[in-house]
Amino acid sequence: MKNQIKKLVPVLLSFIWILNVNAQVEFEKHTIVSEGTEMWWARSQADVNNDGLLDLFVINNNAKGGALLWYETVPGFGESIKHVIAEKSPEGKVFAAGDIAAGDIDNDGDMDVLGPVSPGEWGGADQPLTLYWYENPGWKAHKIAVFPSFVKDFDLVDMNGDGKLDVAATTHASRKMFVIRQDDPQNWSKAAEVYVEHLHEGQHVGDVDGDGDVDVVSTGFCFFNPGGDMTGAWFVQNIDPYWNNEDAYTWEYNATKIFCADVDGDKIDEVFISCSEKFRTRVAWYDYESSCSKWIRHEIGQNAYAHTLQVGDIDNDGDMDVLSGNNGDQGDPNYSPVIIFYQGSGEPWEVWSKQQVLTKQGAYNSLLGDADGDGDLDFFRYSGHVGKTYELWENKAIDK
Repeated sequence: MKNQIKKLVPVLLSFIWILNVNAQVEFEKHTIVSEGTEMWWARSQADVNNDGLLDLFVINNNAKGGALLWYETVPGFGESIKHVIAEKSPEGKVFAAGDIAAGDIDNDGDMDVLGPVSPGEWGGADQPLTLYWYENPGWKAHKIAVFPSFVKDFDLVDMNGDGKLDVAATTHASRKMFVIRQDDPQNWSKAAEVYVEHLHEGQHVGDVDGDGDVDVVSTGFCFFNPGGDMTGAWFVQNIDPYWNNEDAYTWEYNATKIFCADVDGDKIDEVFISCSEKFRTRVAWYDYESSCSKWIRHEIGQNAYAHTLQVGDIDNDGDMDVLSGNNGDQGDPNYSPVIIFYQGSGEPWEVWSKQQVLTKQGAYNSLLGDADGDGDLDFFRYSGHVGKTYELWENKAIDK
């Protein structure tokens, strides 16, 4: 009898593994903005009114410039309520950027938002961009800095552990990474301005070397934070030339999406990279070996034109998953998959054996977040760079 049980164990384990590979998370789709979206490239989500629901900050028409808005999420995820923060900047100009970010800049307990002022990426990419932050409540504007050209990416995070949110930014035409340090909410200082020839698109931040300071990763280059007031030299290392080895400077070259997250539980952030504009199919993450200053590549899977790259525990099994989505308006119009790459339960953390295609209609700069505070990650979807609606895909994993 014992021998028969021993013979059955591998079969049972194999069957359980197959069930796990094919397991999928159920989502319920809600259209939360059914009309009015126009070039919604710059978006950030936060609980703006402290009601426990994630709301949306957005700039309307980042191609040519528009208003700075926030959309109030309603219980049950019906049509969101539009609120105007500012139609124009203090100098009477429109807003535009490739990205915005939100956070409690003045530490008063509510969410403020960045307001980048620019004539837009289409025709204004080489023009200076003035950055304000808008104070919640009341939406008073406060100036932060002026950048030499259009900003593709913003991160708003405490980069040196002083309890104040700082700004990291990647500019497009001038190909520079900036760090603007917050001295207090009314006073900001330029801590870093670093030129890299192939810098373009795709930025995120994290402590990739485990020294306690937040580093910047942009276009596949890592900018190591010197710490302190951050005015020291920022050492730059190319993680993998695969992502940034093109000499042309049109919009589709050297374009990435980046996400930093601790995937292996070592309290150090790894770097996830996909290609946002050209047909590079690889989705991968990189582990930094500080002892030899080398990056170790781990392939997750394949997805092209992946203008969405997010990392989080989507299936609530205790490990990190990856969301990758095509720009639905750039790749194959009939096949622009949005894929969840899952870590298999009980498998080594470097193995990604399960995939779930959520839709074949694309996702552009889309975001993960717990929309209703129920403990699981929902998916906020904008289909492509000229998408016309905004959706929330409600994760039902906790409901099971």
